[in-house]
Amino acid sequence: MSNQHGHHNQHDSGYKLLFSNPRLVQDLLTGFVRQEWVGHMDFATLEPVKASFVSDDMRQRHDDCIWRVRFKGQWLYLYLLLEFQSSDDYFMAVRFMTYTGLLYQDIIRSEQLRRGDTLPPVLPIVIYNGTSPWSGPQDIQELINPVHPGLGRFTPRLSYFLLDEGRVSAEELAGEDTNLVRELIKLEFCSNPAEIRQCIGQLHSRLDQPEHQQIRRVFAIWLNRFLRARFRNTIIPECSELTEVNAMLAERLDAWIGDIEKQALEKGLRKGELKGELKGELRGKLEGELHGRAQLLYLQIELRFGSVPDAVRERISHATAEELDRFAVNIFDAETAYRVVEL
Repeated sequence: MSNQHGHHNQHDSGYKLLFSNPRLVQDLLTGFVRQEWVGHMDFATLEPVKASFVSDDMRQRHDDCIWRVRFKGQWLYLYLLLEFQSSDDYFMAVRFMTYTGLLYQDIIRSEQLRRGDTLPPVLPIVIYNGTSPWSGPQDIQELINPVHPGLGRFTPRLSYFLLDEGRVSAEELAGEDTNLVRELIKLEFCSNPAEIRQCIGQLHSRLDQPEHQQIRRVFAIWLNRFLRARFRNTIIPECSELTEVNAMLAERLDAWIGDIEKQALEKGLRKGELKGELKGELRGKLEGELHGRAQLLYLQIELRFGSVPDAVRERISHATAEELDRFAVNIFDAETAYRVVEL
């Protein structure tokens, strides 16, 4: 799965740019951590921390953002890890224990702490957007073998907060207030360009005041990279405003559908039936040979996932009419091209 991660490097850097913005960090805490004590944070004091210990080797393995905020008269540190792997890191709690220890050493050194001084609390947060559910234990004690009860007091205590984006419920995403992390998750899990356009329109209407220009631009940069990762065979021009991204998508959407219609029509498929298929309404049955219907499926998979793996192409080429009907329905919910044909 490492090649999948490679495809998303641009997307990842855009993501880090988003969480380098205080508004996203605030919305993450108020909208998703949702603990009573979050109300005691003075978000006006939220500031990024440049930690000297984060080595190049660590940066290759994850993206992190460290913030601090005034909390009940002292600093509270927020350690955000942005995880983009296709599966979770089972031993994440151990990684966090290491990073927290290094952060404390950095604070002792930079703040010149002396005997009797105390260290600030650190809140570790993982933001994960993989398709598989996160399964790693969030408490380090679950990872350590309890050989004898007497050793319990020597066992480290550390747990982290997890935002598993793919498992956020529809109810959580349906709030009326403007929470930019919620808008981000909605955009990430759109299944086609038309849905993405609808989400961009909603986001822009929530951020159309002049004071939100910077955050609009950050979202535009992220969207450019997100779209390039999602539609790898399409040229996506650089846009610096949400309205530009939406206009570009409107133009490209017509072109993408036009290309698919053109190619499918060449295979003997009727335009009206194709549009019904594209919109997921599946009104009426596609006529013509199985070959033509297989061609349409290849095109739909390409539009959704960027390419058609050889194994999927092989399965479709030998499918019956009933199987092609089932694959056409699968495409709207499948997480990967392989799931379309149930491989």
